[in-house]
Amino acid sequence: MKLSFVLISLILAVTFSLTTLGQETLTGEVGKARDLIMKGQKEEASAILTKIMESQPDNRQAVQFWLMANMKRTPEGELYAIKQLDSLLVFYPKNTGIIFFKSFILIEHGKNEEGIECINQLIELQPDSSLNYILKGQALSAMQKYEGAFKAFDKATTLDASRFDLWGMKAAVLAKLKHFDEAIIAINKGIDLAPDFPSNIYNRACIYCLMGDKTNALTDLKTAVEKMPRLKQHARKDEDFKGLWTDEEFLNITE
Repeated sequence: MKLSFVLISLILAVTFSLTTLGQETLTGEVGKARDLIMKGQKEEASAILTKIMESQPDNRQAVQFWLMANMKRTPEGELYAIKQLDSLLVFYPKNTGIIFFKSFILIEHGKNEEGIECINQLIELQPDSSLNYILKGQALSAMQKYEGAFKAFDKATTLDASRFDLWGMKAAVLAKLKHFDEAIIAINKGIDLAPDFPSNIYNRACIYCLMGDKTNALTDLKTAVEKMPRLKQHARKDEDFKGLWTDEEFLNITE
């Protein structure tokens, strides 16, 4: 089952609150900083971005561009960035953008326990943010702590029921817990929100296969691979389909 990390896409899709400064002014300042980064004027860009961090502690975009300006382009660059973020936290200890990116980098490097500590700080500061619970669910899933992951994803769907990918995450951990009927209910909600999104259809095929429902499993798998042909190769190695690996219909779909 495809329970992959979606943190990069989450970052790109993040929305942020604008309070002290108007949206046009703030967007303009971030755009100005971005242009300075492109010109190699990173110190000037960093100065603009830290001012935004001070006035807008929930603005993740400012932190994102600050990292672009200051991260080392080396294999150790992201781990070095954690030290840089820690230095920023000395001055802006409640800046949720800084804490968000620190948790993201920690989780990406397998430091899930430390990442969860950061996420818990985020939840204290932003208890109504579904994104924080998604991050926590992703980290706990990576640690195979599926009960905790389910609780996090369940809270996230309570806060924001409109994310089709989130319903897929919730369904995936329910399947890991062998709560297959509940997993089908969750994945169906995701499919209703985005009927053409192939990963949710593929995941439903996985769940049906684990339930022993070959007919529905192959119907969904056929639909998913028609929408995203590269899923054929994934299915041939997916343990969820192990019981069908030698099945003629399965082989015809994934050949």
